[in-house]
Amino acid sequence: MTEKILIVEDEFIVAHDLQMILQRAGYQVIGIADSVKNAQALLEKHQVDLVLLDIYLKGRLTGIDLAHDLMKSEIPFIYISANSNEKVLEAAKSTCPYGFIVKPYRDRDVLMSIDIARYRKENSNNMKMSSERFMQDFIVDISMKSLTWQKKILSIASAFQPYVPFDFIALSGIAKDGKRYSEIGITRKNFDQYDLFTANEFLKYTGLSRAEYDAINQLVPETTADAIYIGDDFEGVKKAAPMKNLMANTYHLSSNLVKTFYLENGDQISFSFYSRTENIYQPAHIELLNFLSGTLEKKLVHIVELEKVETQSILHKESNHYLLTKKDFENVIGKSSALLSVLDKIKIVAPTDTSVLITGESGTGKEEIAKSLHRLSHRNTKPLVAVNCAALPADLIESILFGHEKGSFTGAINTRIGKFEEANGGTIFLDEIGEMPFDLQAKLLRVLQEKEIERIGGKAPISVDLRIIAATNLNLEKEIAKGRFRLDLFYRLNVFPIHIPPLCRRKTDIPLLTKHFVQKHAMAVGKNIPEIPTDFMDRLMQYDWPGNIRELEHIILRSILLSSNGKFNADHLELGAKNEEPLSQNGIKTINDNERDHIIRVLELCKGKVAGIGGAAELLGIPATTLNSKIKKLDIRR
Repeated sequence: MTEKILIVEDEFIVAHDLQMILQRAGYQVIGIADSVKNAQALLEKHQVDLVLLDIYLKGRLTGIDLAHDLMKSEIPFIYISANSNEKVLEAAKSTCPYGFIVKPYRDRDVLMSIDIARYRKENSNNMKMSSERFMQDFIVDISMKSLTWQKKILSIASAFQPYVPFDFIALSGIAKDGKRYSEIGITRKNFDQYDLFTANEFLKYTGLSRAEYDAINQLVPETTADAIYIGDDFEGVKKAAPMKNLMANTYHLSSNLVKTFYLENGDQISFSFYSRTENIYQPAHIELLNFLSGTLEKKLVHIVELEKVETQSILHKESNHYLLTKKDFENVIGKSSALLSVLDKIKIVAPTDTSVLITGESGTGKEEIAKSLHRLSHRNTKPLVAVNCAALPADLIESILFGHEKGSFTGAINTRIGKFEEANGGTIFLDEIGEMPFDLQAKLLRVLQEKEIERIGGKAPISVDLRIIAATNLNLEKEIAKGRFRLDLFYRLNVFPIHIPPLCRRKTDIPLLTKHFVQKHAMAVGKNIPEIPTDFMDRLMQYDWPGNIRELEHIILRSILLSSNGKFNADHLELGAKNEEPLSQNGIKTINDNERDHIIRVLELCKGKVAGIGGAAELLGIPATTLNSKIKKLDIRR
């Protein structure tokens, strides 16, 4: 079917040029609008598959204003503008466009952006349908199993987590007469670990009497009507429903989503999802729950009836603590909310072939996340090939990635298989993608689009079937504004972004990480560290870790080497080395300054040795060539 495209552009020549490009390529242009008002009129008359949208238009409203309406209508759109500065990109990014074309453009830029938009839309639809099917099948399956009602409820709740994230759920059973007959709470403790507790257990935890509890636990519309409460709305609903205020203060919650299911027997079951993350709930979460209503309302009846016949003694004989083990995240350590949110995203996207862009500071564990994505995918029996784009020699990068034929250039004495061919059938992980040379980015984009590569000196393209996972510690939007990274490549890679939080935002994971690194390195160096002193751990918790997990691991290794009689000495910790002069006008270190200090500390530990076993490059987990480049760039001298 021919795709229908609307052009929203106030420059006649540009609009006409776009129309000619699209029609030559076989697309149907349903109209041209020079203002938001005219565009809205055309959208009411025609069904549109895509909108090409200028930012600055005639009239008071801009393309960004129209973009908000397109988002609600789930109509894909691509910005096309002469402005590519950082401020414009930031405003455009907030509307989640499917692409961005900068004027002046070439025909192929327009057509490729449309191809990318189609790819992103298809992936979005496929993920939505797969999540709906999974949840529907799971609910049916769990309702038929021979489990107690508590375990069924916990299983359904854990299945919701990747799609409707929560740190706490309050469930209320409401009978036909409007009275509650059951109340339970579920808290998330770890990735697949939840605690279920009753109202009586909640009373003990909060120290409230039954009379105090009943006084604030009134059924008001805010407790059962389907709604999303974020920002000021969340503050307002806490005043309208005192029980929500109590729960928010008790569990440090910041947003709320309510969905009530009306059962066939006349009862109601109200699910109240809470999260510690602000502004996390969106209309798409309500849409998913609405889609599942028919299935849930049928199956919850059986669970409710089972709950009604179970005796209270059975409830207390059973453990209310359940743990589902996951080996797929074996090297991802922690249980902070920030990390669990990342794992939930991995669980959603891993089974698909969608491109993933992992962002985060250096040392946050982006490669481990990529490994987990591969292990959880259907490609896990095929290779995961990792490529550090920052460490590739400029004159050999194309040969390393795409391979070359024998005799294609001086020194090519044999045919070489490139990294993309090595990863055929599996996954290729492009680490530090922001460091890839600009001219090579176009060739990478072609590989992503055409799913074929050409060896240097080759006579025919070679098809490859693989998944792309990319990672960077750079802000790619800023790199685009500076002309160092391609917009079209960014939108092709950034289909499913995953941001890894820095260690300073997940300090509750430091004890678990420390224990892990002690176990890992103590055995390797032949030492036994039976316990970690309190003062030692306190020092670790107080530090902000600019080098993130990698820096923590190196500090633990150093502490093990310096330990005596199996004991850590907090006085040996060298955290946050001070400079005699401030490093900026406000005295705050830059990222480069912190990286320089960290490299110097590791070099001192290795007595200046860069490469080889026990060298600084090995401890830092980077190639010696990369470390030498950083030493030169940061002006580190012996």
